[in-house]
Amino acid sequence: MRTSRQFPLRTRTTAEPEPDLVPVVVIHRAIREDVRRLDACLRAAARDGPASSRADAIRRYTSALLAQVLGHLDSEDEILWRVIAAAAGQSVDLAPLTDDHHGIEAAAGEVTLALAAVTAAPGGLRKLSASVTPLRELLDEHIADEEAQVFPAMRRYLTAGACLWSGKQIWRSAGFRDRAFAVPWLARYAKRGELRRLLAPGGWSAWLWLAAGRPGYARLERQAFGPPPARNAASSRQVRG
Repeated sequence: MRTSRQFPLRTRTTAEPEPDLVPVVVIHRAIREDVRRLDACLRAAARDGPASSRADAIRRYTSALLAQVLGHLDSEDEILWRVIAAAAGQSVDLAPLTDDHHGIEAAAGEVTLALAAVTAAPGGLRKLSASVTPLRELLDEHIADEEAQVFPAMRRYLTAGACLWSGKQIWRSAGFRDRAFAVPWLARYAKRGELRRLLAPGGWSAWLWLAAGRPGYARLERQAFGPPPARNAASSRQVRG
């Protein structure tokens, strides 16, 4: 992953506003909650033996979600954490979290292997379920540690401009296929008042991707997880600003 240009980095002064961490907060929330939801879905599907069409939808959703998890790790390693290290210097140690990434990537590799067996062999969903549970556990622990250790450093040392620049580089590095899933997926987990801040790094094009990607994401989500509860159906159609 390459950035398009360099950004002049310096430590934020206490008189300057803190950076907006909403985009990172939302993607962490989306990863944790969606992997948990997938884990529960797979446990039930492995037990009940769904139709082949639903099994394929679960496979496709899992593949797309896994790409988002790995893409997030990559964007941290290649962009965000380099910016943090440059601004914070020796005040923050990212090495243990980088080591965590290696473990998560290894667990994700097991999920990738299990994905190939979902529609190709009997018991494929059971194998996929067994591979997703360790990944969920690693992600829960890692994200909790990261937010406890890195978020305070970001608020203290990163300027708002440096944080926004990092978000823009991450947006530019995402491929078209990734955006079609990622934008509506993240929007699903944005709370009221977070959506505009979440999409700010992508500018106007992020809103276009949201409008274009929502129908396909909603269709795949429904095929994989079933229809949403009636209480959530209306709220899921609202654009939360």
